[in-house]
Amino acid sequence: MGFRGFRLNLLLRLLLLVIVIVGFLVIIYRTDWYVTAFCLLLLASFLVYDLVYFVERTNRDISSFLEAMLHSDFTQRFAIQNKNSSYRNLYQSFNAISDAFMRIKAEQEAHYHYLQAIVEQVSVGIITVDENGNVLLANKAVKDMLHVAYLQHIQVLERVSHELLQAIKTTANNDKALVTVQSGQNQLLVNVHVTEIISQGRKLRIVTLQNIQSELEEKELQTWQKVIRVLTHEIMNSITPVISLTSTIGSLVQSEIVEKYRQGQLIEEESLEDIQAGLQTIERRSAGMLSFVQSYRRLMRLPASELHPLKVNEVLRNVHRLLEADMQAQHVPLKMYMPDENVMIMGDAEQLEQVLINLIKNGMEACKNMKSPCVEVVAYLPEQERDKIRIDVVDNGPGIPEDVLDKIFIPFYTTKKQGSGIGLSLSKQVMQQHGGSIRVSTKPGETTFTLQLKVMSA
Repeated sequence: MGFRGFRLNLLLRLLLLVIVIVGFLVIIYRTDWYVTAFCLLLLASFLVYDLVYFVERTNRDISSFLEAMLHSDFTQRFAIQNKNSSYRNLYQSFNAISDAFMRIKAEQEAHYHYLQAIVEQVSVGIITVDENGNVLLANKAVKDMLHVAYLQHIQVLERVSHELLQAIKTTANNDKALVTVQSGQNQLLVNVHVTEIISQGRKLRIVTLQNIQSELEEKELQTWQKVIRVLTHEIMNSITPVISLTSTIGSLVQSEIVEKYRQGQLIEEESLEDIQAGLQTIERRSAGMLSFVQSYRRLMRLPASELHPLKVNEVLRNVHRLLEADMQAQHVPLKMYMPDENVMIMGDAEQLEQVLINLIKNGMEACKNMKSPCVEVVAYLPEQERDKIRIDVVDNGPGIPEDVLDKIFIPFYTTKKQGSGIGLSLSKQVMQQHGGSIRVSTKPGETTFTLQLKVMSA
């Protein structure tokens, strides 16, 4: 309809221009009406100007509209009041197209913010990287996990972990990698999964980072508990008959010895000593196995933690009072640095005190032969995680060997001659029941066990 009106206006202007030109030629050649001819010439010039303006105006409007679309400016409007039908229809079409594009853009922005909100709420870290290493997206989970406030280029992760950076760069499409990352004082086991896509001609890598440390520790604990149940059952079934048999044999031997002695028969002294030694060995071994089983039972049947509001300082003071005399007898100073009095946690006081006692005694034994032995307990709120409290138990002993470090929390593993190997395993289980964690870091001359617990909100 708009183009029909445009053609009609154009044809009328051309027809009028032709009429004026023909009239001018007729008058100039057949009459001497020079004034009239001059007026017709002026009219023809005006009609030419009007025709050019009419055509170029449409071109200008179309060019302005297309330029606005090119720059995504959908706010431009063309007034339709007091316009002839051709321009009114054209402008209405322009405005309708702008409104349609504006709706599409608004819907796209709404979808973008919706997806962005979902990505930010996901507990799995998500990073999108282009071919040049520029980070196009990094959600809150990534920044919290790696303690990175701002991530613009992937090379920033070099300061966090070289292995993690290499895994992100080199892991093949739809492949996974496991990387150990030291984030602050926490050690994370991060599962890295990479997916490559082509978007608008650009090759992008979508990387998901998931900390599976806690899940791995939970599965590890469940596995050990299953093993312990099986071993306990089997050992008890084996040891009980051995003890019974030992007692029976002892009674029979005693009876035979007494009977032969009464009958006056000679019994070789060496044979009797061998029998007695054998019986003692069986009995001693049986008692040792029973003690071993009791350790298994203790680890397997750790009572559930009864959580109550606790002041951290009260727990630390109780531990200090309990160990002060023992530490003085061993000539190992015990220093405690406590946080603000108002720091509260939900915990089982007896279990937490036992964990601290085990760690402090381990530290005392590790450093008591040093020149200036010392055990320090430092409780504080980290700057980056004010909702958690950390308790460091530090000794200045020789440190833990590298080949032993990853085994110290395994049940029944011990480097001590008189150790049972369940103290640290129990401590780890207690911390997991409290929703916390226990970590260790070591170097020559210093070993630090770190307990982390959630602080109660005020």
